[in-house]
Amino acid sequence: MVEQRAGDPYTVLGVARDATPLQVARAHRRLAKQFHPDLHPGEDAAGRMRRINEAWRLLSSPVRRAAYDVAHPTTGPAANHWAPTRRTIRPAAPTTTRIWAEWRATADETRAAPRTMRQPGEVQLPPTRRPQPMGPEERRFRDSGWAAVIVAGLILILLLAAIAIAKLG
Repeated sequence: MVEQRAGDPYTVLGVARDATPLQVARAHRRLAKQFHPDLHPGEDAAGRMRRINEAWRLLSSPVRRAAYDVAHPTTGPAANHWAPTRRTIRPAAPTTTRIWAEWRATADETRAAPRTMRQPGEVQLPPTRRPQPMGPEERRFRDSGWAAVIVAGLILILLLAAIAIAKLG
């Protein structure tokens, strides 16, 4: 949840609401150099630096920044008379392949339904082309990895024999 702060982080850093992360980082660095308490001692510098760091912490994370923008739509330099006054309503994505308008059953009814037929609006999955796994009684020697090793060894021996014959002849 976003905590409400005394000032708008966009005005604290002096950037627009649509500023890129690079612009926000540059503004933070510039203000940190300007108001750092070690370089400019004083009570007001420490308080100002605290506000700058809070604004940086909020705007540096895309998740926190988006949450702040949703919670505070009318604050900042971009706010004007036509700014939105409430959050936009975005429905969650459906969790099944059914279309929302065709949804009639509850989740319990759907789980209890037999899966012999497709439900209305459900997308049919294509069948896989993988062969069924063979049992141990159906396997042959040529299906094992040893057959490939033996064939590769024979080819290697024939290749070496051909090279030896070519050198002698």
